[in-house]
Amino acid sequence: MNARIKFYLRNPSKMISAVYASFCYTGKRVIIFPGISIAPKDWDSKKGLPKTTDDFNIKKRLLKDEELYLDIYEQLQKTAGGNLSPAVLKKAIYDVIKPAVKVEEVPTKPILVLNFFQQLLDDCKSGARKSKDDLFLNPNSLKAYKSAKNHFEQFQTSRKRKFYLTDINQALIKDFTNYLNNKLAINTSAKYLTIFKLLIAYANEMKLIDFKQSSEIKIIVRKEKSDSVYLTESQVKELREIKSFPTKVYELVLDYFILGCNTGLRFSDFSVLKIENIKNGFIEIDPNKNKRLSKSVTKVIIPVHPMVTEVLMKYPDGLPKCPPNQVCNRYIKELASRVPSLNTAFEKKITRANRVQIEKYMVWQKVSTHTCRRSWCTNMFLRGVPIITIMAISGHKTQENFMKYIKADNQKHADILKKFFDEDENKMDENDEDCAVAV
Repeated sequence: MNARIKFYLRNPSKMISAVYASFCYTGKRVIIFPGISIAPKDWDSKKGLPKTTDDFNIKKRLLKDEELYLDIYEQLQKTAGGNLSPAVLKKAIYDVIKPAVKVEEVPTKPILVLNFFQQLLDDCKSGARKSKDDLFLNPNSLKAYKSAKNHFEQFQTSRKRKFYLTDINQALIKDFTNYLNNKLAINTSAKYLTIFKLLIAYANEMKLIDFKQSSEIKIIVRKEKSDSVYLTESQVKELREIKSFPTKVYELVLDYFILGCNTGLRFSDFSVLKIENIKNGFIEIDPNKNKRLSKSVTKVIIPVHPMVTEVLMKYPDGLPKCPPNQVCNRYIKELASRVPSLNTAFEKKITRANRVQIEKYMVWQKVSTHTCRRSWCTNMFLRGVPIITIMAISGHKTQENFMKYIKADNQKHADILKKFFDEDENKMDENDEDCAVAV
């Protein structure tokens, strides 16, 4: 017989993959899907069959299907006179197996939520799953995914059981939500619940959970406005005036911090700034957050601030390599503690364990490399720079996300409005004087 059949996996990189048969005969080929799925880790690609005896039912079904396909082929060949078309063979096979597929459901192994969490992470790393903009996920996002997985593992341990995708329902969501809220700050809990929503959506997309099951699940994500510090322009100048340092590394950290406060760039961007990025009085850089093998990266152009020029002039051969973020955060706090205006009390309101708590700090204790970006956005906003211009440089896609960076209090907003009132009044006075001269 010149016909041969071998079974393959349609998506071997997925958590669960459909099995298909490749039926080859007389230089022709037919693809048949018998309606069976299996975990790739349990599949022997060389043999084209399941590896273990645990999947005996699947193996038995596939071997039985192979015999059936060959029987149908032989019968059709007798009547076709050796000229059997793939379309005729395929239709004949499906006419026989489709009713059987609907009635005879071959069981597949249930998938653990933790295992699927890992599949989600692996697919994000490999690019099998991308963002809505068809970009690879940022490494920092993957860290959050991993943390969410760890928290679910701890939740599972606390409940003394393992959860499968089929166990996901409203009761489980409520229990997991309460667990996170009783342990973490409300915004941190919200971050992990959002990731869990993504996990459910991905499982639904891969048809690993029933659509009805996922559509009936409601995850309510509560967030609160975070109280974070920013440095005024005068405070940035005070930091710049520090002249004595324990080591050269402290001085370098401060120089990078000054760069960040006067460019609005993320740490991942200002920490790799090079002389080549400076062109005709402007900084031109491709933001690191968008460098995810995207099809197009939007270049950011920023005018060089005098403080930035001052820093760059200190290093004619180029800035030395920036220390790691953790080191910068530790050193910049020590330096900020030497600035009198940053030695003031700062209250941070936070909901933790379902209770509103007031945590008290000195301002310098909350200064970090991310304070640079927040400070730049706020200071430009207070100067009256159009929001659309600030966003073009900061890279914020929506005004809602941008406004989260603005830390101006009600008095600052009132001062901005008063400035406009004063300008209008001055214009009116000038107009009155012009009219008097004309008369």
